[in-house]
Amino acid sequence: MRIIGGCLVALALGLLQPPIATAQEPHVPSAAVPPKPLVSAENVFHEWLAAFNSGEKSAIKSFYAKHLSDPEARFPLDLAIMSCGFDPVRIESRTRSNIKVLLIERCFPALQRLTIELGAEGETKLAKFNLSPFAMPVETANNYITSFADRLEQRGEFAGSLLLIQNDVPQVTRGWGTANENSKARITSDTPMFLASAGKMFTAVSVLQLVETGKIDLDAPLGTYLTDYPNAEMAQVTIRQLLQHRGGTGDIGILARGEGDNRARARTIADIIALNGNRAPTFAPGTRMEYSNYGFLLLGAVVERVSGQSYYDYVEDHVFKPAGMTHASFPNLDHLNGIATGQTTFYGDEDKLVSNLSVLPWKGTPAGGGVASANDMHKFIDALRSGKLLSPAMFQLARTPSETPWYGMGFILPSLSDAYWGHGGQSYGMDVATYYATGFNAHFICLSTRDWGCTRLMAAWRITGLTQ
Repeated sequence: MRIIGGCLVALALGLLQPPIATAQEPHVPSAAVPPKPLVSAENVFHEWLAAFNSGEKSAIKSFYAKHLSDPEARFPLDLAIMSCGFDPVRIESRTRSNIKVLLIERCFPALQRLTIELGAEGETKLAKFNLSPFAMPVETANNYITSFADRLEQRGEFAGSLLLIQNDVPQVTRGWGTANENSKARITSDTPMFLASAGKMFTAVSVLQLVETGKIDLDAPLGTYLTDYPNAEMAQVTIRQLLQHRGGTGDIGILARGEGDNRARARTIADIIALNGNRAPTFAPGTRMEYSNYGFLLLGAVVERVSGQSYYDYVEDHVFKPAGMTHASFPNLDHLNGIATGQTTFYGDEDKLVSNLSVLPWKGTPAGGGVASANDMHKFIDALRSGKLLSPAMFQLARTPSETPWYGMGFILPSLSDAYWGHGGQSYGMDVATYYATGFNAHFICLSTRDWGCTRLMAAWRITGLTQ
């Protein structure tokens, strides 16, 4: 055992000794790590084009999240449907950090120019990513928009009515889809549909009419007219602040999917005030802007108190009738015959379209929810333009931006100027865009019974160059 053990120790010690020097073995250097290739603007362009042309939501979202901090990529996803992808026409200029490429859409012979500029070295975020459409002739633009609506309808993502008017001549008067999932009646430009917040314009006009007759003071507190209003702080918010969404008045508590209990018991303006009336403003009135449905509901209550009519009767007599809006009304849920109702995925929460009837309030309110047709909304816009509803001076005041540059008093100013005005509206299974571009004498009037329907078509309208 000792011999064996000694041999094992000797063997072990031998293994630990340095080897006896023999002929020198050649030195083989380790393989050099190849340098990381430099990112170029052209690389990024091809990365974008591959993702965009794939049409895959995940690929498009991944690119826009990585390079542009836009993980939802809502407009790019719509543009992918609108364009069917792009083919390069030519590279107009190129350096490592910049590239400018002329592109043509695959679905329609529309040109766009893409400019890409890299960010700081090592940054994945781009300094510039600008996709600029070329303006189109009116007829080409109209075909562009309607072909996009056709594709959305085929996907089940659009039903509704579109009215495009240029220089007071109708260019497009079309409907897509049926009035509801069980109806065979096709939607037309005379089909009444829910307006969502576009109805705020009716409330604003009503208030401003009463300002013109001296019955309402824009800078008077709410409590001047609603003398029994429950919360003293809220009663100090002025009429002007309510019209400009600068009162801190919040929402009305009956519009969200999970507010069914409130919807069931709130059927009148008074019911909704009872639901919300004890709340104080969420911020000091006048200090900032926060879009508020409740503020416009309160304006409707002021119209009732000052005029001696119900809000609904006042709007019928002083807005709908003078404007000739023969299909406009405020129906309750028991009287929806002939009215197109919506289908929704609840903005993606459901895999399939479902009816929106379960989330509709009992009746529209001063914050929105009435119905009208596309032709009605055309008449409404033109009644404002011609001075039938408000004097030119008062209407100009309504379209004057407040401290919030994109909002006047009941009117959205998307181009940040008076050259472009109107109002949109969105809720489950309804999407509305009603706008007039003064500089182009162009109307865009769209009523849809699908989530995002008109928002998507309005993006196409802007791409055509009509409003840019």
